[in-house]
Amino acid sequence: MVDQNCPITKAAKVLGRKWTLEMIYYLRERKRFCELQETVGGVNPATLSQRLKELERAGIINRYPISDKPRHVEYGLTEKGNDLLEVLSALASWVYRWYPEEENGNQLP
Repeated sequence: MVDQNCPITKAAKVLGRKWTLEMIYYLRERKRFCELQETVGGVNPATLSQRLKELERAGIINRYPISDKPRHVEYGLTEKGNDLLEVLSALASWVYRWYPEEENGNQLP
């Protein structure tokens, strides 16, 4: 049985879906939808849109209207989202320590 009070379980509910961590990482700087899609690479527009909505509902990103005609918006991290950057940095350090071969093009297990 899953412990619903476990902090890792709670984090996984918000952050555990495919592309979510990459999106947060790349939204350190505000980006438009198409810029984010290009930067993340491989994510289809429907999935990207769904993840952006989920992250906005979770209070991790904000949507910033740029213009009405044509309608353009940018996405950026909230204070809550910025707090995750430290966590992502620690995760990156772990990967570099334990999977240095990834830098040479080898795949992770």
